[in-house]
Amino acid sequence: MSFVSLRRSAVVAAILLTVGAAPVSASAAPVPLDQWPQFGQTERHLNTNPAERTFNIGNVGKLETRFVAHVGENNLTEGGPVVANGVMYVVDFDGRLSAFKAAGCGAATCEPLWRGQAENDMTSTPAVAGGLVLIAAADHFLYAFPAAGCGAATCKPRWRGQLADASIDSSVAVAGNVAYVGDFSGHLYAFALQGCGAAVCKPLWTGVGEPNELFGAPAVGNGFVYVSTFLSTPDLFTGRLLAFRIAGCVAGPAAVCKPAWTADIGGPADRTGSPTVAGDTVFVGSTTLFGEGENTDFHLFAFAAAGCGAAVCKPLRAYDTGDGGTLGTPAVVGNVVYATTQDTPDPNTIGVVAAYPAKGCGAARCAPLWTGVNFAAGFSSSPVVVNGVVFVGKGPASGFPVDAGLYAFNAAGCGQIVCRDIGFHQLGLEQGYLGSPLAVTGGLIYMASNDNTVQHTNVYAIGLPT
Repeated sequence: MSFVSLRRSAVVAAILLTVGAAPVSASAAPVPLDQWPQFGQTERHLNTNPAERTFNIGNVGKLETRFVAHVGENNLTEGGPVVANGVMYVVDFDGRLSAFKAAGCGAATCEPLWRGQAENDMTSTPAVAGGLVLIAAADHFLYAFPAAGCGAATCKPRWRGQLADASIDSSVAVAGNVAYVGDFSGHLYAFALQGCGAAVCKPLWTGVGEPNELFGAPAVGNGFVYVSTFLSTPDLFTGRLLAFRIAGCVAGPAAVCKPAWTADIGGPADRTGSPTVAGDTVFVGSTTLFGEGENTDFHLFAFAAAGCGAAVCKPLRAYDTGDGGTLGTPAVVGNVVYATTQDTPDPNTIGVVAAYPAKGCGAARCAPLWTGVNFAAGFSSSPVVVNGVVFVGKGPASGFPVDAGLYAFNAAGCGQIVCRDIGFHQLGLEQGYLGSPLAVTGGLIYMASNDNTVQHTNVYAIGLPT
C-alpha cells in the first residue's frame, strides 16, 4: 500500500471514530467573471470571488443542494473542484480527472462529460488556463489535459511534466504562462504552460528545499513563488515558508534554485494549506509542532512579501490561534484575514473560523476580532469569502451521525467575540469529508464529499432555491 493510501485510510478511520484601518491591497492577475479556475481562485490564493454576488447575509439560511456530480466510488481526496468556462473539474484517488457541466445536467445526479487518467493517485486541486487543465499526480508527473475534452469519454494529456517525486496535496498554481507545483521531497517546479513541443517536458527551473520536506500548493506574487512545507525529522515535525524568485536563479533550462529567503512557521503546514499573498504581505498558517521544541498558541503569521534582506526572516506579526493552529489556507478581504481554526474563547463550543486584523493591532501578536463556532470537531475547508459571507465546509458538521455540511458566517462578525453561523446546509448523513477546498462561482458553492450510505464520491453543487 502506498504512503498516500495509508494516510487516506487513517484519515477516513479518524472521521468514523471522531464523531476602520486602510484595507490591505489584494491585487492579482485578472480572473474572468464567474470563474474559479484554480486553488484559491487566483495564483495569490486570496480565497475570494469579487464577481460572485448571489449570496448575502440575508439569504444563506436557505441553501439547498441543486445537483450532485458523481465522481466515483469511495475515492475522495483532499483536492477540491475548480470551475472555468462552464465546466467543473475535480480529481479522485483513483487517479482520474473528471469534467462536468458546471450548471448541472438537468437531473439530480450528473455523470462526467469526459475523464483524464493518470497512473497513480491525484490528491490536489486542478488549475485551468490556456485551454488546458493541469493536475499533478503521485506517479511523478504533471498532466496537462485539453480543457475542452477530446470528443471521447477518456482523454490523453497534451503533455506531461517530469517530476523527481510524487506530488501529494500540492495544487498547481498558474501565473502568466508558467505552471508551478511542488512534490513530496522538497522540489518546486516551474513549467511552461503550453509545454515544450514534446510529450514529456522538463521544468524551466526547479526550486529545492530539504529532501524530507513536503511542499504544499505554491502561491505567486511580487516576483516570488511562495510555498509552505511539512518538514519532518526523526525528532521534530515542523514547517517553513520558502520564497523562490519567479525568474529562477540562473539562465538556461533545468536550473536548480535555492530559496531567496525562508522563515520558520512554528509547525507543519496543513495538507491543504498554502500561503496567501495580499499586496505586500504574505500570510501563512501552520498546525501543531510535534517532537523536540515548544509548540505555541500562535500559528498564523504575516511576513513582508519581499523578505527582510536576510536569508531567514522573522514575521511582521503573529496571530493567536490556539495550540492546534490553523487548517487550510487563509482568506484575505479588505482589512481582515480569515483562518480556519478549532480554537474558541467559549469552552462549550468548537471553533470554525476566526477573523483577524490584516494590518495588525499595534502589537507583536493579535487576538481574533471574532470567532465563528459550532459544536463538532472535524476536518474543515479553507474559508472562502464572497459578498460579505464566509463559507467553511466541515465534517463532521453537527456531531453524530457523522455528516458533512457547509457553514456560513457574517464576514463582519456579530458584535461579540463568539459568533454563531447565519446559515448551515447539511450534505447528508454518514458523510466522509477531508477538508477539500470549496469553489464559489456562478451562484453555486461546490463542495466534494463522500456519501457513505452508497459509497459515492460526489461534488455537491449548493445554491439558493430556484
